[in-house]
Amino acid sequence: MPLIKLDHAGKKYLNRTFDLEINEKDFILVSGENGNGKTTLIHLLLGFTHPDLGTVQSKKLKIGYLPEKAMLPSFVPVMKYLETLSRIKKSKIDQKLLLEFNIPLFKSIHELSKGNHQKLALFSTFMGNPDLIILDEPLSGLDHEGAGMLKKCLLKKKEEGLSIMISTHQPEFFMEMANQHLKL
Repeated sequence: MPLIKLDHAGKKYLNRTFDLEINEKDFILVSGENGNGKTTLIHLLLGFTHPDLGTVQSKKLKIGYLPEKAMLPSFVPVMKYLETLSRIKKSKIDQKLLLEFNIPLFKSIHELSKGNHQKLALFSTFMGNPDLIILDEPLSGLDHEGAGMLKKCLLKKKEEGLSIMISTHQPEFFMEMANQHLKL
């Protein structure tokens, strides 16, 4: 059985339905113009909304999700935030990955640049040994170096067998890693 299966799943307000299977080790790209259903698809996958049409079947999964605009607690020091998240998700902080992300650990979150804020949100998404990662516009705010770091991290996670889905307006950046490309 797939991790998640959508069978003609959709919402009445959207002029389309989705047929999609996410299996172990899949790397799925979702692209398309604004208003074509990318966020609705993500919300159906996450169970944030239920379909008006069709069905969504899912195994019990741990999902790491990065929304398009990540909301992090502003006045908390980065390291304290990560330590708290580590306890909540019952996982250790991956020190090697943290070093690669190169986030200033002793600043408060509100002091971070947009790129470091995005890297912290991405790092948080990978914590807790998820079965599936869903990233909505993960390149937002990242410079060339940050985007390269993300690509390297995703390649490693893919090799480790993690299932990944990315919704993006820049599918060409991830194309070589994907085994499916859903154009909406």
